[in-house]
Amino acid sequence: MSKLLFSIILFSIYTTAWADKPFIVDSKTNVMDIIQNLTKQPKMRGYRDLGGIAEDEPPKVAALIHFKFDSATILPESKSILDKFGKALQSDELANSVLMIAGHTDNTGSNIYNLSLSYQRAEAVKNYLLTQHELTEQRLVIRAYGEDQPIETNDTEQGRTLNRRVEFIRID
Repeated sequence: MSKLLFSIILFSIYTTAWADKPFIVDSKTNVMDIIQNLTKQPKMRGYRDLGGIAEDEPPKVAALIHFKFDSATILPESKSILDKFGKALQSDELANSVLMIAGHTDNTGSNIYNLSLSYQRAEAVKNYLLTQHELTEQRLVIRAYGEDQPIETNDTEQGRTLNRRVEFIRID
């Protein structure tokens, strides 16, 4: 196998494996980081795009929002993160944006249960942003994914913690 072909295959595997991993917001993230990561950027053209047209990929930002166990009640320590999202969505850069709030869980529990729980949690985040930051309901759409889109392994507690998240995906 030629070095060029090997490089193309390796690059394709690498970009495919990490292409959907969102920017992860935690308590140290600031509002400008959220704005920047929710601003549409042109897709990077790489080897797997040869002969194709580069398209914009929807920006994804994951928030590690903590909830009471087995519940959709947002814990107080996560409200500061949601407040940063609220401020970002009120900024000039994102004032007219429409976002999907996608709920995700780890694989603890049944698939049906996790799907329902992820929907309830996404809905709780939406309701928090609507009431606390006076956003219009038309700007926020919710979707539940349950355990179907992990970003890390569910074999470790750290991986499960990262998989229990809410993603904000710009869809306008």
